[in-house]
Amino acid sequence: MINIQQNRKSLFFIGLMFVSGLLVGSVLTFNLFPKELAVPQLYTVSRVIDGDTIDVTLGHTTERVRLLGLDTPETVHPQKPVQCYGPESSAETKRLLDGKKVYLIPDPMSSDKDKYGRLLRYVFLSNGEFVNDYLIKNGYGYNYIYEPFQFMKWFSFEEEFARNNSMGLWEKCRAD
Repeated sequence: MINIQQNRKSLFFIGLMFVSGLLVGSVLTFNLFPKELAVPQLYTVSRVIDGDTIDVTLGHTTERVRLLGLDTPETVHPQKPVQCYGPESSAETKRLLDGKKVYLIPDPMSSDKDKYGRLLRYVFLSNGEFVNDYLIKNGYGYNYIYEPFQFMKWFSFEEEFARNNSMGLWEKCRAD
């Protein structure tokens, strides 16, 4: 069991280093992102909207951010009822992020914003915890593939792990 966990951690860090290298190389070589994103900065989470959406303070403005590759059950959608495990997912995101300093990392394979104008970002706590990944692997959300992104297969693996181990929503929200 330890070897499996160590292998998962090793694969994650290798993948993270690979993606970081691609991001830095893309920024420096092709200037794909604005200069303020070239060197990751810490931003403050000013509000958690729900399990996959946050507001962050960027300078003197607030931006809405959708956690890239993650979908959590609805709690605040105006046309949908509160879904199974939605309150738990929102509460966990709030516990992890509310008032915290985070890094926002774009994905060069993904759009900068979604159709609602929210920034699409990977979110990392200042201690290095990969929030998008944490929420999926612990059963607080699903791998959400709106368009290709670099952690697509990794998030599928994490979702399968959570499902197979009946974690979070995979325990509480099984379809009949």
